[in-house]
Amino acid sequence: MESTSDPDLDLAPGKRRLIEAALRLTAGGRSFATLGLRELAREAGLNPNTFYRHFDTLDDLAREAVEWVSRRLRPMLRRERWLAAHDEPQRMPRRACAAFFAFALDNREAFLSALAEYHGTSPALREAVRANLHEVSAEMADDVVQLKLMPALTRATVDEVCTQIVLQLFHLSHEYIGNAAHREALVDYAERFIVRLFAGAVVLAEHQSPLSASA
Repeated sequence: MESTSDPDLDLAPGKRRLIEAALRLTAGGRSFATLGLRELAREAGLNPNTFYRHFDTLDDLAREAVEWVSRRLRPMLRRERWLAAHDEPQRMPRRACAAFFAFALDNREAFLSALAEYHGTSPALREAVRANLHEVSAEMADDVVQLKLMPALTRATVDEVCTQIVLQLFHLSHEYIGNAAHREALVDYAERFIVRLFAGAVVLAEHQSPLSASA
């Protein structure tokens, strides 16, 4: 695994305050596109002109906000997977789920904003959210292959399974954030989902005919 710098240090203070203000304002389901510059600056405690020192448009801010959260999420998940693989590999799915949901809860505004933009009206923001989720799933697939967790599966199958897992966890994060009473049950469900998805993929691979394998 490669080392990563603290992404918080990559942001100028004013830029970070604008991003955090935008995430607070959009956490209730508003789109980034509905924000006004004066409203955003007031929430951030900055002069409105400060916005243009860091961003050209609100879409630029939104993309940077998504990427900023992703830059913190991805190394945390990779670290958790590698630690679990060496400490207690049988609990890796559960530890990974718990870590993902805990991060979502700690970054409530960012996740709720991303969930809203996933099906939002801005094509640029929809693509930004999807692209960052793809990076999360691609790194998960890298770890599965490097740690030799699923040697019976092709890389293409691992990629597909990891994509489905990340999308499921992402959408479940909304309920995890909003329903404290069901959090443990959601971790249980997510763990079962991961195990069954990989187990099913292995069974399909074992029973795949030579004709379908060459297709």
